[in-house]
Amino acid sequence: MKALNQAGFTIIETMLFLGITGLLVMGVLVGAGTSINIQRYHDSVTSLQSTIQHQFSEVANVSNDSLSNPCYGDSSVNNPRGQSDCVILGRFITSTDGHTLQIKNVIGYIPGSQVVSTNDVDALKEYNVRVSPSGNTTYDMEWGSSMVHSGGNNPMLFSMLTLRSPISGIVRTFIDPNAMITDPNISTLISQNALMQSAKVCVNSNGLFTGGKSAVFINANVTSATGVETMGEATSGC
Repeated sequence: MKALNQAGFTIIETMLFLGITGLLVMGVLVGAGTSINIQRYHDSVTSLQSTIQHQFSEVANVSNDSLSNPCYGDSSVNNPRGQSDCVILGRFITSTDGHTLQIKNVIGYIPGSQVVSTNDVDALKEYNVRVSPSGNTTYDMEWGSSMVHSGGNNPMLFSMLTLRSPISGIVRTFIDPNAMITDPNISTLISQNALMQSAKVCVNSNGLFTGGKSAVFINANVTSATGVETMGEATSGC
């Protein structure tokens, strides 16, 4: 009787097949994970840009959700909304740790006498600018990313004051790219020098992937959301 021959795989062939298949699957999973992390990083950059851009819309289209208008220098601190000498002028944005933006409303006290200043900076100084005690929010960086200074991973501490001029109606932006100005000292930021400052906010992925850093760039003397741009890894200089 003739013996039957059964085709099959040897143990070595089976192990090679399983090993190669495992490597291919691992490569696909690693590649997919990297792609997801890169997309998350890019989302965190564009989300930061959108948040800063949105503040210009808030300044240009003022809304007041407060039922009263406590105003520095106004003896009638509980006047109904719209009946005090307060005016909402804009937004104050700061970061102290690179992970969170503090976003605060800014109010001013309408001077008793007519404003005689011929430029926006001097006019804003006459309005006794202060941080409002209400309507303030925060923004946390997404996916564990953080804001850092260019050339390293030091947390980005900066201040940005965006105000609508009471005499021209133009939005003016004052920036300190290297320090967090405290609320009581907000008026010190209103200057010609701060008006001509820009800010490059580099975004650190903090391990999401190993590529370079993108940035959100706030142009000097920016008057609208279009002046807040993103810079890719190749051009950011981060």
